[in-house]
Amino acid sequence: MALIGFFKAVLGICETPPLDAGLWTAEGKRVTIQLGGAAALAPAGGAARLEGKGLASSVLIVHAGGDEYLAFENRCTHSGRKLDPVEGKEELRCCSVNHSRFDYQGSKLSGPAKGPLKKYAVEKRDEELIVTLDGVV
Repeated sequence: MALIGFFKAVLGICETPPLDAGLWTAEGKRVTIQLGGAAALAPAGGAARLEGKGLASSVLIVHAGGDEYLAFENRCTHSGRKLDPVEGKEELRCCSVNHSRFDYQGSKLSGPAKGPLKKYAVEKRDEELIVTLDGVV
């Protein structure tokens, strides 16, 4: 099993699944996510990535717990690879072999990353998440 993880890291394959395209919309710098069908985001520590629909880059959504959700540009500041949450910790890691790690504020904790992650504002309204892509937090 560790060998599979190593090859995924070499190839830069992240573990975080894409969110079903029918559960979110993108209009300009605003993304709206319907939480009702987003099973990957239901548990604390759950995550999903958003790609396509005119987004300039992939976005990683993480359920931090309770009503708190976080959004990051899904791009490590070392080599541009995608990110995954670290199970059981409030951390993200790059899917590459080097595994740069970041906290939930986007600050670099370890690894060769060149700086913090780009973090976006997230607002929860009932069963919707509103992510503002131009306002970096």
